[in-house]
Amino acid sequence: MLTANDPAPVLFDRSPGPGHVLLTCEHGGRAVPRALGDLGVAAADMQRHIAWDIGALDLSRALLAHVSARLVSQRFSRLVIDCNRGPASPDLIPTVSDETHVPGNRDLSQADVGARTAAIHTPFHDRIAAEIAGDRPRMLVSIHSFTPMMGEQRRHMHAGFLANRMPEVAERFMAVIGAAAPELVLSMNQPYTVDDISDYTVPVHGEGNRLPHVLVEVRNDQLQDPAGISRWAGLLAIAIREVETAQP
Repeated sequence: MLTANDPAPVLFDRSPGPGHVLLTCEHGGRAVPRALGDLGVAAADMQRHIAWDIGALDLSRALLAHVSARLVSQRFSRLVIDCNRGPASPDLIPTVSDETHVPGNRDLSQADVGARTAAIHTPFHDRIAAEIAGDRPRMLVSIHSFTPMMGEQRRHMHAGFLANRMPEVAERFMAVIGAAAPELVLSMNQPYTVDDISDYTVPVHGEGNRLPHVLVEVRNDQLQDPAGISRWAGLLAIAIREVETAQP
């Protein structure tokens, strides 16, 4: 699937220090393997939220300047294979995303799906697992962004904090950031929820390891410039430090 002319799927970075926080960015890139061409998707659509989480990787990298953390990010587009979906998810390799068709994903064989999984999805999650096993972090923070409009629905919240069976860190993030920036509209488990089918990082690496965690969703119109990214990195850093301090 991948050749020497393709980037490696996993981008790893870290800040100085012990790296007690593990950051993940499942939808950080929008690269497409050369073997798949352009997937039949227009270049303009590859700039949109359907291809990646706009601003999420920049936000993740900015956080490295505020907290001692390790970052595991994905370079390839979620349209190639979604690294926050598991094998049973119907959206693992989407044929349609927000009403945009992806012709290159139609009628894939099991071998096609297996090749993308082995080349992109598996190395990403193997690296997360290795980081946890090698030096267990104090918490896992998965960084995402969401579009202000999905179809005809306008999302009014500025950010959402997601969790399923272990909501304590998500609740604390929302409380701390709400106190620091009371003008923001913050939500628990919106605009999405976490479950075992529609998500992968939280149930497998967070819940599976009993590791404190939160999936952060920031509305992407707030991450369009350095000032917005810096603001959100600062807010998330406050919450991270608060949760770290409260841990035994």
